[in-house]
Amino acid sequence: MKIKEVTKKDGSIIYRANIYLGVDQVTGKKVKTNVTGRTQKEVRQKAKQAEYNFKQSGSTRFCAQTDIKTVQELSESWLANYQHTVKPQTLRNTKSYLKNHILPRLGDMRLEKLSPPVAQAFINDLAKRTNQFDKARSVLSRMFRYAIVLQLVQYNPVRDTLVPRKKQPAKKKVKYIQSDHLKKFLDHIDKLAQKDFTRYGYMVAFRLLLATGMRIGELSALEWPDINLEGHSIRINKTYLQEIKQVGETKTKAGERVVSIDKATVLMLKQYQNRQRVVFLEVGGAPTRVFETPTRLYLTRNNFQRVLDRHCEKLEIPRVTLHAFRHTHASLLLNAGISYKELQHRLGHSNITLTLDTYSHLSKDKEKEAVSYYEKALASL
Repeated sequence: MKIKEVTKKDGSIIYRANIYLGVDQVTGKKVKTNVTGRTQKEVRQKAKQAEYNFKQSGSTRFCAQTDIKTVQELSESWLANYQHTVKPQTLRNTKSYLKNHILPRLGDMRLEKLSPPVAQAFINDLAKRTNQFDKARSVLSRMFRYAIVLQLVQYNPVRDTLVPRKKQPAKKKVKYIQSDHLKKFLDHIDKLAQKDFTRYGYMVAFRLLLATGMRIGELSALEWPDINLEGHSIRINKTYLQEIKQVGETKTKAGERVVSIDKATVLMLKQYQNRQRVVFLEVGGAPTRVFETPTRLYLTRNNFQRVLDRHCEKLEIPRVTLHAFRHTHASLLLNAGISYKELQHRLGHSNITLTLDTYSHLSKDKEKEAVSYYEKALASL
């Protein structure tokens, strides 16, 4: 550090130095400043203090947003920027964690009052009420990392909090449709399909779920260009998010896939497409989405489930969810001999562990065949 002697207009002497503070963590630029003192010793002291203050402020000269005082105000500012970086379904979940867990308890708290002990108590209490506490903790921590960048706080009070052990929920056995119930159901919807286009469309939707194992959102977002009727395949690359009424990306990257379909399903789709076109010609226009009608763009999960519930009640078979068609599809394929790796791709799972954990117990018929395989192997010795 070079200290210069400066003579003022009144003849008095002062000392000045230009010092380097470091690299600004926000802008990435080198930061320098001037310090002035009546003596060289005072200049050296002020230089050390300036370096210390720069480090304490997060090594940045970025101006703080002084209008943000509370956790509620911080969440609004952070969310306005965060929403441009994630998928719609991720944003929806984040807003849910804020609305249901973070803001009711911490919303009115001033930022400087949220200390590590307060944050730890909040997380411990949340862990007693929900297994989603770790996700809420992550959101709160990201908010305070953002607050540091804005120079609103000096440190992240959530960063070093201990994460409570998660309660392991009882593993739910997936529900699929029993063979006798499935046959009864399919016969029933086939008969109803002859009455009008609405029932016909529902029949096609149910059978397509069963034939492909698609998720409901994927089925709703399906468009005719996604279906290759000549190549006997369907490209799945999007999903309809009913809660926010938007079409977004598939649940995971692995969810983008092409699945093959059987000849009967191809024929069914060709006949349905022709009938759908006729219906639209009567009112003017042409359909883009597979399950679009003149009065509805998308097949919504709630209405679709109510239709299924009415059928189950009328047939006096156990109630099942729409997702049961996906499980039933997996069960049928496993018992027909498909490998788990092939099933993983068909269902759009990101890893085979999920497929094994979810569906390994459904291949019970194949498990029974293991005895006959063993007997044949033993006989050949």
